Amino acid sequence: MTRLILDTSSDYLVIVISQDNTVIASQVLYAGKKMSELLLFQLDNMLESSSININDIDEFYAGVGPGSFTGVRIGVALVLGLSSALNKKAYGISSLDVEAIVSEKDLLKTASLLKGNVYAVRNYDFTNNVFSEYYVDEICENINDYTLVNNNKSYFPNISFAVQSGRLWDFRAECTPIYLRKSEAELNLDKKSNA
Repeated sequence: MTRLILDTSSDYLVIVISQDNTVIASQVLYAGKKMSELLLFQLDNMLESSSININDIDEFYAGVGPGSFTGVRIGVALVLGLSSALNKKAYGISSLDVEAIVSEKDLLKTASLLKGNVYAVRNYDFTNNVFSEYYVDEICENINDYTLVNNNKSYFPNISFAVQSGRLWDFRAECTPIYLRKSEAELNLDKKSNA
C-alpha cells in the first residue's frame, strides 16, 4: 500500500511517501507564509525524485490539526482534490496523535496551544487502547503533565517516525480539519454582533 501524507498545519511543510510502514521519501521544509506556493512544487519534485507517479498512490493523508487555520485547509484541500480526481481514499491525521505515537509512552496527554492558556487536548492509554475525544482545556499550573505539540515555532509532526511505528494507520480519521475553537474572524464577528 503506497501512501502520501502531507502536513501543512505548522510553519513547516511535511511530505512523506510510504510503502506500508517503510518511508520511501520524506521532506520537511520551512514554508512560513508561502505554504500554498511551495506545496505543489515540492510534492511534484518529491514524486519525480522517488520515481513514483501520483497514480501509484493508493491512499492520501492530510494533517488535520489542530494547527494553523489556513495551513490545515491548504493540505486538506489538496488531499481531497487529488484523491477525488484519482478516485482514491483520503484520510486525516491529527498532530496530537502523531505526537502521542512518537512519544512511545503508554499513558500520556498531548496538548496543542490554541490561544492564551487554551489548548486542544487528547488523552492516550496505549496499554488498553483507550483514547479520549479531542477536547479544549485551560492549562495553567499542570502544563508539565502534558506532551506539548506546538511549544515553539520550530515544531513539525514527525510523521516519518509515526509511519515506521506502524501505529499511524490506527489513528486515521475523516479528512476534515479539527476546529476546536472559533477562528479570529468568527470571534470578531461575534463581538460585533453582540455590541
